Amino acid sequence: MSYLRYFIICLLAGLALASSAQRRVTPVKNPDNEPSKTETKKSDTATKGPGESGVPERPASVVEMRDMHGHIVLVDTISGVEYRDTILTQAPKLIYPFAESVSVGVNLWDPVMRALGQKYGLIGFWGEFSIHNWFKPYVEIGFGMADNTPKDENYTYKSSMAPYFKLGLNYNFLYNSNPNYSVYLGLRYGMSHFNYQIDNVVVDQGYWDENQTINVPKQSATVGYAEFLVGLKVMIVKNFYLGWELKAHTLLHRGSHVNGNPWYIPGYGTDPSLFTGSFSVSYRLPLGKKVDAKSEPVPPGADADAVE
Repeated sequence: MSYLRYFIICLLAGLALASSAQRRVTPVKNPDNEPSKTETKKSDTATKGPGESGVPERPASVVEMRDMHGHIVLVDTISGVEYRDTILTQAPKLIYPFAESVSVGVNLWDPVMRALGQKYGLIGFWGEFSIHNWFKPYVEIGFGMADNTPKDENYTYKSSMAPYFKLGLNYNFLYNSNPNYSVYLGLRYGMSHFNYQIDNVVVDQGYWDENQTINVPKQSATVGYAEFLVGLKVMIVKNFYLGWELKAHTLLHRGSHVNGNPWYIPGYGTDPSLFTGSFSVSYRLPLGKKVDAKSEPVPPGADADAVE
């Protein structure tokens, strides 16, 4: 009897479970009433709070800047920390082509100064190649000579006409501005091989009160020097420019000379002067046009809409 009662209880429990399973109804969405994927995305975006859409919210203290290669750099104005944005990339910052222009000029500083009474120097010619209107390799060749009898001195210094050469580079601060104007720093290495002599050296004989005149034999010298300069160049008429430079220079090598070191060095000036200047007239030949940012190809990984 107990076994029969146990069997009946188990049977009733099974029937109850089966009935309960049949009453569970899985809801089915009506396709006509189902929102579209677009509406779902909009709804999700609208209901998500800041920072929940997959793109972190940018703090108000973070501003956008661009580096020398045109990449976006995010800078926190409070902490000063910089973050490079590698996804959104703008067009290159350099708006002028690699071969932007070529310039040739003549240095009129020495001719003008000689007209005002200077007893040394001659003339120089230079050329410059503009890369992106930014870096400008520079070359100069010129000639110098001296024939000077210093006031209240008892000798005449002479140096026959000799060439000098300079190689260098200019850095234009206004590389993304109008090329009709430039403010730049420059570095030069110059070298000259020349002859010099000292004539009419009066030697006081002292007790007998008789003076003797001697001449120091001609000597040759090879001198190298460096120049550091700041310059300004301005267009006066189409493609013609005036330029001014203030130079600080120092001797790098000149060797040893039995009868004294040279006083004048072609392309350098007088020793031991520290500063000099230059004044030039030049002609600029443009080689390429300003880059149109909209025509630039989109960098890999960049968003075309963001670039435009």
